[in-house]
Amino acid sequence: MSNPWDIVILGCGQLGGNLKTALEAEKIHVLGVRRTPVPDDSTFISLDLDVADAWEQLAQVPLAPNAVIVAIMTPDARTEDAYRQRYVGVSERLRQFGSAPGREHAVIWVSSTAVFGQHQSGVLDESVPAEPDHWRGYCLREAEQNIEQIQAATVIRLTGLYNAQSLIRLKDQRFREQLDSKVVSNRIHREDAVSWLNALACNYLQKIPVPSLIHGVDMGSARYQEIYDFVDGVSSAIKPATVGRIVNSRYRDRMPALQYPTCEVVINSP
Repeated sequence: MSNPWDIVILGCGQLGGNLKTALEAEKIHVLGVRRTPVPDDSTFISLDLDVADAWEQLAQVPLAPNAVIVAIMTPDARTEDAYRQRYVGVSERLRQFGSAPGREHAVIWVSSTAVFGQHQSGVLDESVPAEPDHWRGYCLREAEQNIEQIQAATVIRLTGLYNAQSLIRLKDQRFREQLDSKVVSNRIHREDAVSWLNALACNYLQKIPVPSLIHGVDMGSARYQEIYDFVDGVSSAIKPATVGRIVNSRYRDRMPALQYPTCEVVINSP
């Protein structure tokens, strides 16, 4: 396609692919960038964003003047080197790319509430400074700081992504043994995460003010034990958490209404 692209999704895997489909349904011209080629689909290009040459190729792609870049990075492994390469490395190259003269494009960077240290508790909304205490949090926060240097940018920190299928694992005792039942679970359904990313991208396209930082989280923060009791039929409702790490968003009213405000809705769905 020779027409300029309205949206470029860097890291167009499962979440990015669902976002691409949602945006295309609104007749928006979307280019997906991923390492694995997608045969016979000119709306995708294959680039390894860890390599400098890939960014030179990306610079040749025709973009609309108000194009938006959405970055959804996934490390190859759960190691510090992998996180640093994918998050810090790509965010630095994106900062340089997005700040070059003639390419001052808006950027949406998908991060995680793992930037908060384990010592941080209470209600953690966008006004609470992140204080990482683990290499994962440090890498995520360093990447955010690179993105914050871009003139028009939004960092969206997603909590645990889930869907109906992933909730089934909560019935598995072996899976439960890997988790601390006293820990607060902060989640957002995958469809709601896509909905919020869609809204942020469309707002940038339409020049509607967008927060520079937003937490992607539902309204059902609760201890795992409360969720287990509900799944097992011990309780008729999941009690919301009142202590512990409770992630919240100050901008919920500016985002689309949640289709799944709590995991109870998903569990009770036919």
